[in-house]
Amino acid sequence: MAPIRICIIGLAATSSAGYKTGEWGIQHLNSLKSSPHYQIVGICNSSLASAQKSIESHKLGSDVKAYSSVDEVASDPDVDMVSIVVAIGKHYQLMKPLLQHKKDILVEFPIAPTVAEVEELAALAKSAGVKALSGSQGRAHPVFRHMKDLIKSGAIGDVVVSTLNGHNALMAAPMWPESQSILLNIDSGISRLHLIVGHILDTHLSILGDFKDIQSTFKTQNNKTKIVDDKGNTVQEIYDITAPDTMLFQGVLESGALASVTMRTSTDTVDNTGFRWIISGTKGELALTSEPGIFHWGPTGLKLKLREFGGEAKEIDFNAGEGELLKQVSYSGQNVARVYEAFAKGEEDGYATLDDALKVHRALEKAKVHAVWA
Repeated sequence: MAPIRICIIGLAATSSAGYKTGEWGIQHLNSLKSSPHYQIVGICNSSLASAQKSIESHKLGSDVKAYSSVDEVASDPDVDMVSIVVAIGKHYQLMKPLLQHKKDILVEFPIAPTVAEVEELAALAKSAGVKALSGSQGRAHPVFRHMKDLIKSGAIGDVVVSTLNGHNALMAAPMWPESQSILLNIDSGISRLHLIVGHILDTHLSILGDFKDIQSTFKTQNNKTKIVDDKGNTVQEIYDITAPDTMLFQGVLESGALASVTMRTSTDTVDNTGFRWIISGTKGELALTSEPGIFHWGPTGLKLKLREFGGEAKEIDFNAGEGELLKQVSYSGQNVARVYEAFAKGEEDGYATLDDALKVHRALEKAKVHAVWA
């Protein structure tokens, strides 16, 4: 089978320690370069010079085209698929012409600032008959795919209740970088609520199904900070934080099971446990624990245990051989690589679609609008 010809929109020429515009695109680039299933045919940035600089910096070769507009990419018959790795405010205007030209796409999560925009894009993808992927990559990790398989096989019977308790280190420090101030604004569409909990809810949805009803309680313990630029100079002396740093969700799933997700924000954890997820069924329980980290990257120290009632708890090996692919990708980008591989191989449980993302966006919006604030 011929490789998928793909173009990346949003690729920085170099990488720094921060998450600046274009730098996450490097994770996508590394995933694609190491895969035999894809051929990088183009880079599209805000200017032709910027795209050419990225091509040269990453030594992609003279056969990789430089684009300065999405319309050029959309109308190019030599492009099969496009990855959109730019600021959320640009997603809608980039996705729409690509979907209208029937290009398969992968767009980073969150998809767009409003639910209405996500609904429109999901409907457009469906009417165009294309594959539209959400970059909510947590579900691609082998531990979560294994959990889904165990539940589907009836290993713990019917799910009765799920409790996920997580830790988040994205505290509002006395100073906060201007490039990431959007995370502190609950109305930005990519606040801590959307970015952190949104990724978790997507994985939760992939394993246990959608919420039929959801309630939420939020608190912002640290509600002010100073905004600084890359050099540490003050941009805004007092910034009012509206995004919560403690988030509690509970509700009833479509299956009838109860579920809760709790995220707390602190600098350290008492026992070095970042996440603890227990799923209890009529025949047994699953328990997942990890060290502190970023959930959708697949935090380190993951352990999965299964106990069938009447038996002993046993640790489950979820590390299936993944070949040489992941050795060429940094830890933070490994789930991105897994998403691309799952898509290329037609493994639909390994990636999220815009329809999946829409369910998450709707749940987040409902939680935001109806939240009880402490």
